[in-house]
Amino acid sequence: MLAVFLKDLRIILRDRWAFLFSLAVPILVISIIATALFSSDGGPKLLVPVVNDDQGPVANTFVKLLGEHADVQPMSRAEAEHLVRDQNKAPAAIVFPEGLSKRYLQGKSTELELLTDPAQAVDLNQVKVLLLLMDKDAAALADPLDEERISLRESNLTGNRKEVTNFEQNVPGFSIMFMLLAVVFGTSMSLHDEREWGTLPHLLVAPVSFTWILVGKLAARFVLGLLQMIALFAWGHWMFRVSLGSSRLAFLLLSAAVVYAAVATGLLVAGLARTREQTQPLSLAVVMFLSAMGGLWWPKSIEPQWMRDLSPVAYTTWAMRGMNDLVLRDRGLEAMGVPVSALLLYGTVLLALGLRLFRSRHSAR
Repeated sequence: MLAVFLKDLRIILRDRWAFLFSLAVPILVISIIATALFSSDGGPKLLVPVVNDDQGPVANTFVKLLGEHADVQPMSRAEAEHLVRDQNKAPAAIVFPEGLSKRYLQGKSTELELLTDPAQAVDLNQVKVLLLLMDKDAAALADPLDEERISLRESNLTGNRKEVTNFEQNVPGFSIMFMLLAVVFGTSMSLHDEREWGTLPHLLVAPVSFTWILVGKLAARFVLGLLQMIALFAWGHWMFRVSLGSSRLAFLLLSAAVVYAAVATGLLVAGLARTREQTQPLSLAVVMFLSAMGGLWWPKSIEPQWMRDLSPVAYTTWAMRGMNDLVLRDRGLEAMGVPVSALLLYGTVLLALGLRLFRSRHSAR
């Protein structure tokens, strides 16, 4: 038994990089999760556009009270709608209607309009809490025993629903993560398996270039990854009523672009790893990094500012942008231009790097 133990230990330690990767990857993942969830850096204040059509003393007091807890930016209604609906930079805009101050001082109730983007559910709930605090603070200044005089009317600027379900907020991100695990691991490990089994050298005698042989193998992984994405979202749609957006073509186009980038990532990992053992921790590190930075596990609003600034580096950020537009905002093909283009660009660059690395290390011609 001791002899077997020592033999296996020598085999494991023989590949020092694989051993180091297996130690470093858990440290990396724990550090990213701890930084994202428990960092003391709360980031910038929540951006809240305000349309002050009243300009009276009560409305101005409301704006001042909100400014104590959020980054309040007065603007016109058109500017506020553009910020919430088109740029998605704020979860909601608050409209103080004309005559608010007069009705409030007369003891009459007033209805505020909330122009919302329900896709940003976490931040939207924060805005509603801020409005509740604002109302309580204002009532305390005027008459602590007075009844509430503020009511809300929500208008969804990005879809037809006033709220989205927890399933719709979580299923897309986890579906992409599991697809990444399957495709990146499968692609990188299968290429090294073929090299070690001797089938890859045998294919080199075929009258086609090594590049086209790899492309054929990657195409098979692409089809499997796309089928997995379709199956995961179909299950989510049937079981949890997760919306797939207004266009099935847009969903298929975005899914194909995400899988294309994932397959290219798997090839790059195969090119970076010198042995099959190295592909496992390296693949895991890449998938965990892409999941955390791209917002597959949690809303990006809870991340520290440095993670938000770096997030466009991860192509999963663009994948989630497209999925949020489809699933949470009920948009269609017209919203897929930017995310799909970004995914195709990332995938093409990774594919070129992966082909170059894998050819230089494992091709005889």
